[in-house]
Amino acid sequence: MFSSISNNKTTQCEQDFEIILQAALKSDMWAIKVIDAWGKPLPSGILKGNTFWVGNYDECLQPMYLPANKSFISQPFNTQHCVVSSKSSQSDPNSMPPIVLGICVPSSCDHQDVALLVQKLYKKTNITEDDIVCSNDPANGQQNLTAGAIATIIILSLLALLVLVGTSIDLLNDINAQLIGSNYLNESDSRTLSQDSPYISLKSKSYMIFLAEFSALRTLRRIFTMKQKNDDNSFLFINGIRVLSLCWVIIGHSLAFGLFYTSNIVDVLVWSHNILFQLIINAVFSVDTFFVLSGFLTAVLFVRHVEKEKKLSFRTMLLYYVHRYMRLTPAFLLMILVSINLTPYFGSGPVYPVKQGFESEGCRNEYWWTSILYVGNIVKPDSMCLGIAWYLHNDMQFHWIAPLSLIPFVLGRKILSFFIAVFFVFIGIGSILTILLYYPDMSLNVLLAFNNVPGPTFYKNIYITPWCRISAYAVGILTGYFVINTGRHYRINKYVKFFGTILMILFSLICIFTTYPDYILADGLNRTILVIYQSLSRTLWAIVIGWVLFLCSINQGGIVNKILSWPIWAPLSRLNYSCYLVHAVILNIILYNQKLPLYYQGHLIVNNFVSHIFFSYLASIVVAIFFETPFFIIEKKIFKR
Repeated sequence: MFSSISNNKTTQCEQDFEIILQAALKSDMWAIKVIDAWGKPLPSGILKGNTFWVGNYDECLQPMYLPANKSFISQPFNTQHCVVSSKSSQSDPNSMPPIVLGICVPSSCDHQDVALLVQKLYKKTNITEDDIVCSNDPANGQQNLTAGAIATIIILSLLALLVLVGTSIDLLNDINAQLIGSNYLNESDSRTLSQDSPYISLKSKSYMIFLAEFSALRTLRRIFTMKQKNDDNSFLFINGIRVLSLCWVIIGHSLAFGLFYTSNIVDVLVWSHNILFQLIINAVFSVDTFFVLSGFLTAVLFVRHVEKEKKLSFRTMLLYYVHRYMRLTPAFLLMILVSINLTPYFGSGPVYPVKQGFESEGCRNEYWWTSILYVGNIVKPDSMCLGIAWYLHNDMQFHWIAPLSLIPFVLGRKILSFFIAVFFVFIGIGSILTILLYYPDMSLNVLLAFNNVPGPTFYKNIYITPWCRISAYAVGILTGYFVINTGRHYRINKYVKFFGTILMILFSLICIFTTYPDYILADGLNRTILVIYQSLSRTLWAIVIGWVLFLCSINQGGIVNKILSWPIWAPLSRLNYSCYLVHAVILNIILYNQKLPLYYQGHLIVNNFVSHIFFSYLASIVVAIFFETPFFIIEKKIFKR
């Protein structure tokens, strides 16, 4: 077969293929197994979007098992599974998705051999070596660990050592405390123990006390304690909002991430005809909830700190910026290091990206620095590291400019402060409106708006840009101002509360369900309606969340306040930042390791939602212990906080 493909001298790959063909003609089971592992062209479900003809990955790599005699069939050489992706038009979002074909070939075949084979068998002359990924391809593109992978492992090992030492010291101190407090020790025994015990000396050394702060046990106790301070300085209801909002984020990402590797994407489009499916499609509003919370807490904590210091000092402003950067950045950058350097080693499968992991080439080789400066959503967003980090970039950028409104407020110029915050709201609304009017052909359908196509898109030009997202953050700042001005014991008029709540419910329904006709009508909604909706919906949603924050802050949130303040939310809320950082990696690990494309079914979707949320929070415990807490402790030590 290969002799007709190339006039070159017969290669080992060609010889092995000849052995497979001859063995198959003799009905040798090992050869039939190799051929059976191939993806079959024209499988069922093409009209439902089944373009992943990946074959059987495990059947190709593993020896055939005979249940009758409980043994394996040996084969003369090893085989590898290769995936060939055809090219599709990136300029046309309505074009047919690329066909992904899986083939089982001898391990002696390289990418050039596989490309020649596909060109001959399928008459696809545009297939090149770059379109092929094989199971034998080395992770990160080389046989040994890359320098980046080694550096990442060293950094993680040092952090693990620090936590291990801290945990050991903490355990020794606990043992020592138990010995001293034992009823079996008399006074003289206690005196002798205090003089001779090696454990007592640990407590007398400040650096030992400091190292014990890194203890995994202390971190776990801090995370999972149910004790909460319920006073005028606490906002317990925020814990519930945080956790529920992040679960909404993960549910949205669980569906969206899986769409790239499914065999029935048309069924998902059919689900959009169910009005309740809008609750998943519009999970994008969960991010605006976080922006409102961030603006609210920034305003309240900034004013509270200035009142405590009784002045606005340079040190206050320095800590305002430094604390935020040091609080978020170390864990964020460590997750990026893991995603860039280690994720190629985290799995295998027909579509697992063993060459570059979960990050783009632009992130890995050129634009990683945008994450350090928090400008990845503005500078080359196509090369942004850790795709979900666009939120962190926006939040940090809002934090940078928030003092434009905060400083006048603490200096007594409250009207100016309110005006600036309202101006930020109108910047967000006006920016979205202007961009949509400037690009009249930009798709506004959520299921299409996030497609990675050349030119301006809703995602790159609106969804991740700070000038289009700032309105929610500004509403949060305004909400903080209202709570500060009214106080926590303000009694709102019952009619204002009732009609205000009804109006907020109406706003929330408008935000969630307005676009439903766009998914069921052949012509969709009128472009004008969609432009107005996109320009105002995020601000309206932010106002809804701001109303909830205001009522709960003045203890008039009723049953909503009680539910959101349940102690069970507190541990999960402490894990929220780590969970947000790690959840995308967890979802990608689960999805990319699938040996067959996902087939979306209602009950399986619910199962995926629950399992993805569970494993994301489980992984966040590790991130909190080793990535987040150590730097939080170091920052406290540096600034004596």
